[in-house]
Amino acid sequence: MIKLTTKIITIASLTVGLGFYLIQKHSFSLPSPEIKSTKVQNNTIPVALPYDATVKLKTGSTMSGKIIGFEQQQSMITLQRSRQSKKISMADINKVEFGGEVKFIHSGEVIIRGEDDDFDPNTRQIWQEPLNHFKITNAQDGKAEVILSNLSKGKLRGVVAVSQTNTYVVDELSFDNNNNQINLNVIPYSE
Repeated sequence: MIKLTTKIITIASLTVGLGFYLIQKHSFSLPSPEIKSTKVQNNTIPVALPYDATVKLKTGSTMSGKIIGFEQQQSMITLQRSRQSKKISMADINKVEFGGEVKFIHSGEVIIRGEDDDFDPNTRQIWQEPLNHFKITNAQDGKAEVILSNLSKGKLRGVVAVSQTNTYVVDELSFDNNNNQINLNVIPYSE
């Protein structure tokens, strides 16, 4: 019985060894299934800014209007109300809360956020990015964009996938002036 077991082990070892030799010598390989990878090419996500912004200052007072300017170099935002604009230092702002309408153009139709509850509050996300990763691209239409760099690759792929069929609307933003950061509280709305 021991001789038979020894012969089986010897034959198996030679077979495996010869197989490894042939694979290395002749570059033999088994076909492998194609692996598809989803690589995020661009980390820039478009976002919408509602028309009504309430700026809550650290002093406790508030100001309202529409944000029409964002200057990260000077750490200022520009708020417009009744055709008058005012620059506010980000260091003086506790947070900015948004409300009111956001107009989406989808298939030639104007869709207004706020007409119905077309969002799931459980989809709210908070993005924290350097100030220079946020810019307003069209103040009159409430369009801005964020370069996401602080999310894992998996979360970033999820955000990119959602942005293909939804618009991320900024619900609230705040500033961390010590770290030169902006915090965006966003909700995806279906278009």
